[in-house]
Amino acid sequence: MAADRQAVLSWLADLSATIIQDTDDLADVTARISAASNLDPAAFAMEALTLMRIVSESVTLAADFDRISVPASVTGETRNAIAIMVSMGLAIAGCRAEWASRPMARSARSRVSAAGDDGAAAADTLGGDGADLYAWLTDVTAVSCRLISDIAADAAPVIRVSTGISLPSTVLAYQLYGDAKRAGPLVDLAGSSTPMVMPTLFDAIAS
Repeated sequence: MAADRQAVLSWLADLSATIIQDTDDLADVTARISAASNLDPAAFAMEALTLMRIVSESVTLAADFDRISVPASVTGETRNAIAIMVSMGLAIAGCRAEWASRPMARSARSRVSAAGDDGAAAADTLGGDGADLYAWLTDVTAVSCRLISDIAADAAPVIRVSTGISLPSTVLAYQLYGDAKRAGPLVDLAGSSTPMVMPTLFDAIAS
């Protein structure tokens, strides 16, 4: 991997700090990131992928899934290396995140598919050395998309709610579901900036 090691490791460190909640796992990953810069190229590439897998397996929230992306600032071989890691990471995370609705799961599947194409294209630039990686990424992406399709099929559908006036989320949650405690997810899905004043037109879980 001829990528800028420090850029790759810094990106991994940032992801780890925001996604991994288990203190022991985070300490282990942090130590391995610190040691990775001294590995030979082949070992570094394998360790980077392993660390990406650990981070991705820690994803449970949609927000954490969204954090796994290729930084706009990286270019060249560094971008290709991170694109490969992102394609694998999203394929894993997409099957582990808790998708609140069918549209969210479908959106995640589309992102996994696009990242898979990007990662496979990056692997293809490695020539013969990247043939196995290309095939593996393609397979992982396909499996992930099938699993997320199953998740989407079982997820709740979304309805469009129009209230005419702005109301608190607790009031709307009680009116929609008979349970004011569901106000939090209602705010998240609607994208409201405050739970006290909801939009007059927003998406909500059907039931």
